[in-house]
Amino acid sequence: MSDLRIGIVGLHNHYHAYPFADYLRRGLPGLRLVGVADERAELAKEFAARYCDGDWTDDYAALIRRDDVDAVIVTSYTSAHADHVELAAEAGKPVLLDKPIATTMADARRIVAASGRVKVMMAYLLRYLPAYREMLDAVRQGAVGDLVSGFYSIRFPVGAITGSPNEKTQGWYADPLLGGGGGFLDHGVHFTDFFRWFFGADAVDVTARTASLTYRDLGVEDYGIATYTLDTGAVVTVESTWHAADYFGPLSSPDHASLSGTRGEIELHYQKSPQTEIQGVDGPWRGRRYLDLVGEERYEACYRDLLLAFRDHVGGAEQDGLPTAEDGLKALEMILAAYEADRTGRRVSIPLADPS
Repeated sequence: MSDLRIGIVGLHNHYHAYPFADYLRRGLPGLRLVGVADERAELAKEFAARYCDGDWTDDYAALIRRDDVDAVIVTSYTSAHADHVELAAEAGKPVLLDKPIATTMADARRIVAASGRVKVMMAYLLRYLPAYREMLDAVRQGAVGDLVSGFYSIRFPVGAITGSPNEKTQGWYADPLLGGGGGFLDHGVHFTDFFRWFFGADAVDVTARTASLTYRDLGVEDYGIATYTLDTGAVVTVESTWHAADYFGPLSSPDHASLSGTRGEIELHYQKSPQTEIQGVDGPWRGRRYLDLVGEERYEACYRDLLLAFRDHVGGAEQDGLPTAEDGLKALEMILAAYEADRTGRRVSIPLADPS
């Protein structure tokens, strides 16, 4: 079977584009990176020289339409996603799409519609963290009973967010038109997807607050917190920020989740040891268990495994928990509903009303 030849569309979310490219450069069975497109010529040239034999263009449509590009990874700025996915759909090219799916529900619906013509998979990394997948298996085995509450938080410094590897400012990330929001949207959309995936449930309403607490001249929020009711009756909270003074990883896990079930509890910390803790009150789960992976399995493997899942998805394999365009829309909808709840000071129902 020939390799699936990949083109990368946009380097704006370089935090994801570069790790994907690095795995493809090192070699994954059945996958090959053949080109990159970005309007920033020098950045595209540097990237192409390192990862794809110098093959670059500043014309997104030209890359997508190339005969030797079978599928694309879209890591362009968020408000360009719908246009780039539609270009791929017109060319019959499957898409691995970066988060958030879009900046608006209208654009998210365009992408869902395009996914009816070509396969569109969301690049939700948390679904491919080995430790998290092991904990989900435990939940499905009944280790903690029914999940009834959860809290997912990240404390992140805005200085770690830059528009490209060569910039020192936030660039497009702090442009509300290009990015759609600030610190709450950026990581929060990972966590809204996490709760839908882990709890197997959809949100029905939300209350929320967002603010600029530390970086008041940023132009977008550096802090947001939202509490959702799920259709199972569970209550979950997302706290997503860029307001930390610095990156204090050794002090406390900047990214962690606490989950409570009717028969036990789980702690998740992929950036701090132990990565997971789980304890129940029944049978084999009565003792406290810890999991601490090492090497790439601790985190970087999520990029590898997501790429392999995309390859298999394009090949027609059925996969449990594969994040679809519809999942991307629902994760974004939870964030946009939280913004509306903050603006209005009211509890907002989900799904949001269609303005049309």
